[in-house]
Amino acid sequence: MIPLQPRTNLCHVEFVYALGAEVAVLIHFAWIVFVVTGVFFLRRRRRLRLFHLASVVYSLAIELCGWICPLTHLEQWLWQRAGRQAYEGAFITYYLEKIIYLRAPQWLLVSLAVLLLAVTLFVYFRPEPAKHRN
Repeated sequence: MIPLQPRTNLCHVEFVYALGAEVAVLIHFAWIVFVVTGVFFLRRRRRLRLFHLASVVYSLAIELCGWICPLTHLEQWLWQRAGRQAYEGAFITYYLEKIIYLRAPQWLLVSLAVLLLAVTLFVYFRPEPAKHRN
């Protein structure tokens, strides 16, 4: 049984920042899902396909250059404003962060990003198979 905690006052500024941090984590997770799986859903949608391809290239640049994703900065800032250490929080945050902030060697992350880009380019730009007429 989950122990009950005292109700949080919705008017407290810290609560609003904590809620914002939770939403930022969900957006971050959705972004990752979009970057990784978008190639399978957007093949025939030209405008979204270009946005997805740019997203994959941007994600690869983040890995290659050692940059930190702006969503990570936003999450940390919101958690600090909420009066908590970054990445401590609710149940969903705890598990999503284990997926988002995968502990893997840099070479593996870069290799996976390059593979994702290669698959994306192949799927988006391969020629359509010729249709046979009866």
